[in-house]
Amino acid sequence: MSENKKNKKKKTLIVSTGVVLFAFAFGLMVFFTYTPDDHLPSLSPRSGDASLSSEFLNAQKAVNHYREQIKLHPDVIKNYIELAQLFLQESRATGNNAEYVPKATYLIDEVLRREPNSYDALATKAQIAATLHRFVEAKQIAERAVTIAPERAVAYGVLIDALVELGEYREAVIACDKMMSIRPDLRSYSRASYLRELHGDVDGAIEAMKLAADAGVPGQENRSWVLCQLGMLFLNQGKLETAEYIFNGILEERPGYPHARVGLARVYKLRNENSKAIELLYRAINQLAEPAFYEELGEVYENIHKLDEAKRCYEKAEELYQQEKELGEDNALELAAFYAKHGLKFAEALTLAKGVVERRPSIHAYYTLAFAHFANYNYLEAYDAIQHAMKLGTRDVEMLLLAAEIARATGKIDDYNTFHALALKTNPRLARTEFKTLSHAKIVSDN
Repeated sequence: MSENKKNKKKKTLIVSTGVVLFAFAFGLMVFFTYTPDDHLPSLSPRSGDASLSSEFLNAQKAVNHYREQIKLHPDVIKNYIELAQLFLQESRATGNNAEYVPKATYLIDEVLRREPNSYDALATKAQIAATLHRFVEAKQIAERAVTIAPERAVAYGVLIDALVELGEYREAVIACDKMMSIRPDLRSYSRASYLRELHGDVDGAIEAMKLAADAGVPGQENRSWVLCQLGMLFLNQGKLETAEYIFNGILEERPGYPHARVGLARVYKLRNENSKAIELLYRAINQLAEPAFYEELGEVYENIHKLDEAKRCYEKAEELYQQEKELGEDNALELAAFYAKHGLKFAEALTLAKGVVERRPSIHAYYTLAFAHFANYNYLEAYDAIQHAMKLGTRDVEMLLLAAEIARATGKIDDYNTFHALALKTNPRLARTEFKTLSHAKIVSDN
């Protein structure tokens, strides 16, 4: 939904007093700290040919421009904010949060030290909190920004993301309607699409995501991201040809875009063209080492019974998730889902999932809790959790299949038949594949 990833996945605000705002800023800086040698952070080269791309060269030029402007005019706070935004965009493009989030945070904290009520700085600060999956902080800071300038759209986007992740869907819809009324563009259309998808309106989600893509500039990362989400909407309906066409189109506009390669790999996986899927996933990983990419690769290896390779992929994914956690990202939800889905550390998955539901009771948190309970043979608790996960009527095939498995485990055969039939109707091809994967994870657990 949000413009920031994985994808993936998939791919992230009222603070009533200056003291509280400082506390949140300090909380982020405990994990993300940056001490510049020459007072102002700079852009690092991208790896390989990416360093020679026109996009990177333009970003480098812009960074140098704002660094120079800050040196010449140190009291003009707009330059600090523009430079911070460039670092956040570079973080999105490269996945290098460890370097660029601290740099952006350093600049924004400098602005807020001088002007605590700067709308642009607060909106950016909220964006940083969302990037770290710290959605309570993101909500509070974005609400403060909205109060300062309710006629501006940017902070509403972060607010919507935070409300969705906190399970406050009614409030998210209200905020999205407000954002759409202020500025119907790529950012607002993409968020409207995700809210429609969550509420089971897949056709409406596709319509809104098409509008988001049409509002973007060909070749730019944000348009490529929303096109990936559009491709996934079709893929999740089993419309492989349409999804393939979209992913290939993205790669023509933005060659090498890793999320498009992963989307295309999923198409090949569903067609059992596993060698093509593996090749694409390795190429995506070489550009952007996302833990979810390694998960995807491990699943392909499992499908072709190369379990040693799958295990190595899952170990690498876990290593990357732990690195994110050490850097201050609240990725407990992703880590719990990873453990539960792939037959790893089921007890820890349950502990993590329970904690996530307490902090942010979204439908995805409850879905993960249901999976973790199911993996630990807590079938009645799993049934209760999956009911919460399905309260919006989301037509997610994996969720429906899990609901079917849980219903069968609790002896609710009518519910099993209903959920399984709905999953097959939603996506016959994916339903068969994911049902096998779910059963396999259970076998791994038993052994």
